Amino acid sequence: MRLKLLPVLAVLAVLVALPATASARVTVGMSENNPQMFADPNYQALNMQTTRIVVAWDAISRGLTGDDEITSRVRPYIEAATARGIDVFVTFEHSRGDASKCKKNRSLSQCKLPSRAKYEANVRAFLEAFPQVTTFATWNEANHNTQPTFRNARTAARFAKIGEKVCRELVRTCKIVALDLLDQADNVKASKPTYRSLTKYVKTFRAAYGKKPAICGLHTYSDVNRFRDAGTKAMIKALGCKKYWMTESGGLFDFASFWNKAQRKRYKCSSAGACQLKATKYLFKLLRKYSKIERAYIHSYYGSHSPRFDAGLVKGAPGATTKPRPAYREVKKHT
Repeated sequence: MRLKLLPVLAVLAVLVALPATASARVTVGMSENNPQMFADPNYQALNMQTTRIVVAWDAISRGLTGDDEITSRVRPYIEAATARGIDVFVTFEHSRGDASKCKKNRSLSQCKLPSRAKYEANVRAFLEAFPQVTTFATWNEANHNTQPTFRNARTAARFAKIGEKVCRELVRTCKIVALDLLDQADNVKASKPTYRSLTKYVKTFRAAYGKKPAICGLHTYSDVNRFRDAGTKAMIKALGCKKYWMTESGGLFDFASFWNKAQRKRYKCSSAGACQLKATKYLFKLLRKYSKIERAYIHSYYGSHSPRFDAGLVKGAPGATTKPRPAYREVKKHT
């Protein structure tokens, strides 16, 4: 009897010895909009199986009027990912344009909500054009003030139901992120932040949606870069979803001088790269803590993604030779 138990005990010993990393449980992907990424050897070394791209809700119809985002960016991205066997997670958002201007001028095209009919027609046309896409979020960061859904949680819920309806009618099994949220505190600088506005938004969404969402998306920049979990906890408590994906997060390299001298001193890191690395390590600590989070998309791959925002894992422009930052090596441990 004892001899028969030896092989079993040997297997158990191996399992106990395996490292308890987030990657054993969480699927880690990249959130990046540039198709050049797939040809980059540094990206290829990550061996990721899923990727996220953000697309304007009206990309299809705008292509008919000359603004062809589909041909220039979206199609090359999806085809390059598919050729490598990488699942593409598409997130729809506002029409193309500088959404930071929406804080002052809601009359701009990128700041306006589409009608339900226009939204449905565009999502349907997009999914028909890309039958390989079966994973999508119906609206990006719905509670952020740069999005036209900012004060329209009911409309965000209607868009989620439209996405489900379109998939049914196309006879397609889809994974749909019904609500995608930013961990936006009432006062981001508060030592003990509250989330009354976020909770109210979710409550309105849930009432209009009418059921428990299957998958919800969490953007956890504020928590990850302030080394706390208050926003993550508040979002999960308010949402009450079956599953969660960290649809966009990452350690900041620079964001409006976020890692200034005072911040570096407060969080005990010597440079922007060291601070980004520390935040990235904390991201994986959060993933270990919250077991319902099944996926995490690191944003972004390239540095200097925009004039004010840099969370890139590598230094270098799309298509150029890239140099990994310290945070890259931390992500690689979990892929």
